[in-house]
Amino acid sequence: MYKLLFLAAASVWSWAAPAQSVREVADARILSFEESAAPFTASEGSSLSVSGDHYKHGAHALRWQWSRAGARVRIESPVGYLSENPNPRETSVSTFVFWVYAPKALDGKLRFEFRKEGRTCAWFDYGLEFTGWRGAWVAFDRDMQGRPEEGMDELVVTAEGVERGELYFDHLILSSFQDVRHHTADFQAPFINAATTSHWLTLLQSWRNPMPALPAAVGEGERRDMATVERRLRELLLEGRKPMAMKTLRKRFDAYGIAENPDGTLRGKPIWFVRYAETYINLGHPDVGKLFNDNGQTLRKYNDFLFQVAVAHDAAADAAERAELERMYVLLTRHLLDQGFAAGSAQGTLHHLGYSMRNFYTAPVIMRDVLRRAGLEHDVQQAMEWFSGVGEVKLPPAEPGMDIDAFNTSLVGRLASIVMLPDTPVKAAWLEAFSRWVDNGYKVTEGTGPCFKSDGTVFHHRRHYPAYAVDGFSGGAVNAVWLLSKTQFAVSAESHAVLKRALLEMRFYCNLRSFPLALSGRHPDGRGELVPWHYARLAVAGTPDGRGEIDPELAAAYLRVAKGKDAYTRLFAEKGFAPEPSPAGNRVYGYNASVSHRRADWLVTVAGHSRYLWSAEIYQGANHYGRYLTHGSMQLLADGDPVSAFGSGFRQEGWDWRHIPGTTALEIPMERMKADIRNVDTASGYEEMLLSDEAFAGGVSHRGRDGVFAMELHEHDKYNGSLRARKSWFFFDNRIVCMGSDIENKAEGGVHTTLFQNFLADAADPLVVNGEAVTQFPYRAELAGGAVLRDNLRNAYFVPKGRVVVSKSLQRSLDEETDAPTQNNFATAWIDHGSGSVSGGGYEYMLAVHASDEEAARYARELPYEVLRRDASAHILRDRPSGITGYALFAAGKVGEGLLESVSLPSLVMIGGDGEGLTVSAADPDLRFYEGPSDEVFDADGRRAERSVYSRKWIDNPSGESQLEVVIRGRWQSADDRPECRIEPAGENTALIFTCREGATREVNLIEMK
Repeated sequence: MYKLLFLAAASVWSWAAPAQSVREVADARILSFEESAAPFTASEGSSLSVSGDHYKHGAHALRWQWSRAGARVRIESPVGYLSENPNPRETSVSTFVFWVYAPKALDGKLRFEFRKEGRTCAWFDYGLEFTGWRGAWVAFDRDMQGRPEEGMDELVVTAEGVERGELYFDHLILSSFQDVRHHTADFQAPFINAATTSHWLTLLQSWRNPMPALPAAVGEGERRDMATVERRLRELLLEGRKPMAMKTLRKRFDAYGIAENPDGTLRGKPIWFVRYAETYINLGHPDVGKLFNDNGQTLRKYNDFLFQVAVAHDAAADAAERAELERMYVLLTRHLLDQGFAAGSAQGTLHHLGYSMRNFYTAPVIMRDVLRRAGLEHDVQQAMEWFSGVGEVKLPPAEPGMDIDAFNTSLVGRLASIVMLPDTPVKAAWLEAFSRWVDNGYKVTEGTGPCFKSDGTVFHHRRHYPAYAVDGFSGGAVNAVWLLSKTQFAVSAESHAVLKRALLEMRFYCNLRSFPLALSGRHPDGRGELVPWHYARLAVAGTPDGRGEIDPELAAAYLRVAKGKDAYTRLFAEKGFAPEPSPAGNRVYGYNASVSHRRADWLVTVAGHSRYLWSAEIYQGANHYGRYLTHGSMQLLADGDPVSAFGSGFRQEGWDWRHIPGTTALEIPMERMKADIRNVDTASGYEEMLLSDEAFAGGVSHRGRDGVFAMELHEHDKYNGSLRARKSWFFFDNRIVCMGSDIENKAEGGVHTTLFQNFLADAADPLVVNGEAVTQFPYRAELAGGAVLRDNLRNAYFVPKGRVVVSKSLQRSLDEETDAPTQNNFATAWIDHGSGSVSGGGYEYMLAVHASDEEAARYARELPYEVLRRDASAHILRDRPSGITGYALFAAGKVGEGLLESVSLPSLVMIGGDGEGLTVSAADPDLRFYEGPSDEVFDADGRRAERSVYSRKWIDNPSGESQLEVVIRGRWQSADDRPECRIEPAGENTALIFTCREGATREVNLIEMK
């Protein structure tokens, strides 16, 4: 009998798991050798046995000893290879999976042959120059030689080139489906997935890169700078760390059961990289990864524990405790290397390795002297070099920028692996190369590639992604500038400035720290926020030009967002810095199809999507109901102490995902809102990131204060391809006028444009409906002729016409990750456009943020704006207090409203004057990563097929230029020395020709020609 056993008895496996957590997972597809060597048989001159000296799970493995050249073992059993995945929704491929342990390195190799009726169909060779555990995922069709065939019935493993040896096998799967992207090459099997360009998986390629030229010698200045970098790194790693109690450290150490075998090798609790659990998930055992984690077996927990031992050793004053901790650390390190976390080992897959390896790199820097005394310094440094992929830095970067994940998970590890080297010319060359690589990472990039963009956004997964940005800043982007600052290895002023810009933009589009919901990626839970210490750390790295010891802008930003009493606050106060005032103004982020509008301490964010920028990122277990997050959402972050998403009315529990404020969306049963998450192609995993087929989504800012944003909404055919709308927002001080036209729908359900949805901390919190305070709960009103509303957070809504529904109720919803039922009390209001078939629908309303009683009364009597046009071609509005006219022009051609005669492209324009002159602001919202019709592919029913954004050919294309001609009435000339446009006469009118790109605003100041 052969099966997979997971034994989690408290006495063997875990310091925390109770006896009832023991579980057994049997699966005949997995060869575990807990009870016998079957189904293996051995050739003459070799023997098989079951041994507990080494194992990767359970408590035993198969021991093979041989003393004759050409010894072999075989399995006669159906292999189970399939040339195609029977599940059409998957792109994983048939793969051979195995683990092998070598007590001693051998000069030969193993040949694995898969046979059918005695005939070899497919084979590969596996090197044996290693000790400890190794593992591999070998794809039959891509990675093996020969031609695999369905119906293969035998595996033969032959020891070639070595007459005598000993190996252990465990956890063999003759064929299982593994994600085609994730197989990883190593020293033993360099042919695996050799064409991959994934930064997680190219470790072998990076290792083989040639070293750059070495300096002739290391000068005193270089030694001093290398020492400075190492000192700062050590300071960084130990900053604020408190040692764990010795009692706890001993208990955890003992739980691993690490001990020496008679031959000097180690045995102990197996350590697993969490991604290896995917093997079991594909076989129908979804709890296996959690079991490993619960029992402390995951690589991440083990590395975190290693770091805790290092911290305790550094802090220990007692000599006996230091000696005990040194012994612990050495054994833990030896065991980790023995488990296969050594240079040149890939163990099947290393995709997304960095998250589990952060402390793999940090602890050795602290324990460098201990490793040296134990004779492990070189082996550990080599392992750090291998897993961090630092070999990538040897070559000059081919393209600007790098993945934010590399900042997050690789940067500190790469620097640590270099710091571990002796102070030689080799180390100096490494540091120079590292500095060059880091510096390149901050360079502004084109298209949807990672990660820094010209407008201050930070890309990951092909869109602006603040949650990944803050992790990247924490993991390395901010610290790298500081670590290298004021040394010869410092990053350039240009790169330093790019990072600074990204941080300052983040504090503009967040409030105070909270991410807007639509900018929260796949975690719209209200908890995402910027990290204050980023501003302080970069501030003390100095100004980008190197002239200032402390950056005043960043110090002032820190003092505002931190509101703390820490050492940075004291330092900045001593230097005379004060908190900055809350930012104010209007900024469009073309690379995110969003606009941020700020006054006082509040922020309004409107977000859309397009044929270039996906609508929502949805994963299995994340954001199941978020499809409408960028359907023109408008979130107000204005309340709380301090201001936050939760203080401003958001609660995930009970949140109605169909009524995200600002959106025009379909109200269908919540259960039907759940995303149908698929693996649509080989460029992606199980995820949903749908694109529109419309290019118009963006905005324009006017004098940096006011703005217009607009989008053409078209929901993807995967759900409701009949839903369309043209939506616009006009921003003037605390007044936001929202308009919609051409709303279309053919699907069943109510079509609503949501005004607000606010959590009610007290069910009696009043709303004001047409002048009447409403404290009762529950409450529902349907108002046929428009409405004047005031929500429970002092914001006023003026809807001049239309059917408005206002509700105070116990809302029931579903958790965005677990689908569990949730509920909470909310006040919600929306404009009802009707149910089922809707054609030509529209709306108009104004939000006045934190409106005073006087403002609310005044606007109820007379609205402070005039709608000049609202149709399929244009939404045009004149703001009376400022005199500014805003234009959302969905079509090119004659306009004829206000001073605007015509435009040559669909565009956004604002025109306003101060009596003396005129300012014209314009933008082409089309990012133009490609021209012409959208690149959609249609199925047999004529519906847009779901396709991964990663599979699109245009994703790395630069934003194309366009020439936008704006013709205004009258004769005008530039009031600027260097206008952002070319000015030409157009009869009695004036043509302004703007060169547009990246959805950015272009602006010119004009004076009338006399």
